[in-house]
Amino acid sequence: MHKWILTWILPILLYRSYFYIIFLMGTISLACNDMTPEQMATNVNCSSPERHTRSYDYMEGGDVRVRRLFCRTQWYMRIDKRGKVKGTREANNNYSILEIRTVAVGIVAIKGVESDYFLAMNKSGRLYGKKVCNEDCNFIELIEENHYNTYASAKWTHKGKEMFITLNHKGVPMKGKKTKKEHRASHFLPLAIS
Repeated sequence: MHKWILTWILPILLYRSYFYIIFLMGTISLACNDMTPEQMATNVNCSSPERHTRSYDYMEGGDVRVRRLFCRTQWYMRIDKRGKVKGTREANNNYSILEIRTVAVGIVAIKGVESDYFLAMNKSGRLYGKKVCNEDCNFIELIEENHYNTYASAKWTHKGKEMFITLNHKGVPMKGKKTKKEHRASHFLPLAIS
């Protein structure tokens, strides 16, 4: 009788433990399902209750791109030696060379390399040059569906609507209150300096 119990019950016990192990592996797999392969490689033990987030530390305060901002209205953005902001048709104008510096995720500050002025927007939406960077100089940079970039003031809005950096068909910045994301004057291509 003991021999019969061992030959009949032992395999059942082994199968149950086998299924239990498979069940545990499946639940661990489901818990790790929201992780990318890179996150899984760095965190083999995914049983921790913490949410796995990406780090954007490399972008904050260090990423600097030297570009010319070419508006869809066919003007290059420039900040002259007196801090005046307007457009120029000259592709090689030194005042149109700009540093686009990442301040935080999605937020940039734009500085004229030659003039040493930061692009800023005041409460009424007027663009001007400022020697010292502050919150007026922060802009939300977005890549739109048409592959142009838009730059909206990170600090100021008008009646809850964003105010954008623009250059109209005459190369003059429009007041932020009159700007919209859809306007051609709000769309810029950041062109690399050759």
